[in-house]
Amino acid sequence: MSTLLLVRHGQASFFGDDYDRLSRQGEMQSQRLGEYLARTRPRVDRVYVGPLRRHHETAVAAAATFRAAGLGWPTHEVLDDLAEHQAPAVMKSVLALEEASGNGGLNIPAAEDEGQRRAQIREYFKRWEVVTRRWISGEFPELSHEPWPAARARAARALGAMTAQAAGGETRLAFSSGGLICMILGELLDLSDERIFDLSLTFANAAMAEIRFSKSRRTLVAFNLRAHLELDSLETMV
Repeated sequence: MSTLLLVRHGQASFFGDDYDRLSRQGEMQSQRLGEYLARTRPRVDRVYVGPLRRHHETAVAAAATFRAAGLGWPTHEVLDDLAEHQAPAVMKSVLALEEASGNGGLNIPAAEDEGQRRAQIREYFKRWEVVTRRWISGEFPELSHEPWPAARARAARALGAMTAQAAGGETRLAFSSGGLICMILGELLDLSDERIFDLSLTFANAAMAEIRFSKSRRTLVAFNLRAHLELDSLETMV
């Protein structure tokens, strides 16, 4: 059977001018990922990368440390279906509608105190979880963003594309976002929308899920693989 490793991007720049860039922590996480893959998966046959900048930067950083070990890394194949679902955009729109705050929190000024900064992040994600669950349940039909069911269908297409035409024994990597990856896993496991979202809340930055596949079978064998992050205390959720 062949292996597909689904990689969540490294930590993005939550308080930066552009969220869709890796933080310094995210860069280090991605480098450790490449080192880990060089030790455990020295052969990589195909690499799929989502269209977002943080997907690309994670793949590039991992590739650099993988190649530094003297190993070959194939040309990236951009797969638009690996784009994240629209929950962050929905959050911005809903806050603009309901609270007139406009930006959804992704670019709010960071507190200088680290404790206050962590509190800001916790508060944002409490609100984000409430809004996202409302959106998943069918609220906000007036918004123009891609609906949740359409994103699920897109995830299914991505899974089909990434597990097609394998000769057997291949190792493939895919770099995407946690929500979209968990939609892919939901397709495999026949999970409800709520269970998919619950799963996404546990998926660490630069962690992996492993799928084994053949022409007739696709099976999830591991989720949230992050041994490469634990050694140096690099694990983050956002």
